[in-house]
Amino acid sequence: MTEANETLRRDALTAFLETRVGEGFTIESRTPTQAILVPKRSWSLLARFRRADSPGRQVVQVDVDGEVTMSPAEPLRS
Repeated sequence: MTEANETLRRDALTAFLETRVGEGFTIESRTPTQAILVPKRSWSLLARFRRADSPGRQVVQVDVDGEVTMSPAEPLRS
């Protein structure tokens, strides 16, 4: 993989994450090509009911062409 390709992937992930952070997600962890996003927690009782359909933890990945995908992450184990 070339350095230009790695830069493309890193930049695509950065742009996607900046958008999601603006929408209220936080970054739990990140590598150059993958990240885990979690929705911000709200302590309001009404907000909990409104966000019942919230997507929860999400895995964000960038493929070799710079395409970003987001899918549900496995739940945290206790």
